[in-house]
Amino acid sequence: MCKHVLNAQVAVRAPCCRRWFECTECHTEASDHPLLKTMEMVFACKKCKRTFRKDMHDYSEEDEYCPHCDNHYVIPAVTTKEEEAAAHRTKERCVQRW
Repeated sequence: MCKHVLNAQVAVRAPCCRRWFECTECHTEASDHPLLKTMEMVFACKKCKRTFRKDMHDYSEEDEYCPHCDNHYVIPAVTTKEEEAAAHRTKERCVQRW
């Protein structure tokens, strides 16, 4: 379970080591190398367990769902305002790193 992104419904495969992580922060904490940036990402849905690719050049809000089961990538969690602000900052860092 990711401590950086609440209720993440997908795992992301790091292009550098081809290992699965919940988010970029999890990769940083668990790896001995920097994350390789790419615009084609591979996801694994935690609901249907199927993998799929997304080209981040063409990414839009409609792409925030699994193409196989329509599960949303992140389900909102009930949190305090402070936790929400921290989660938003983490999400922004994750998007910038990929």
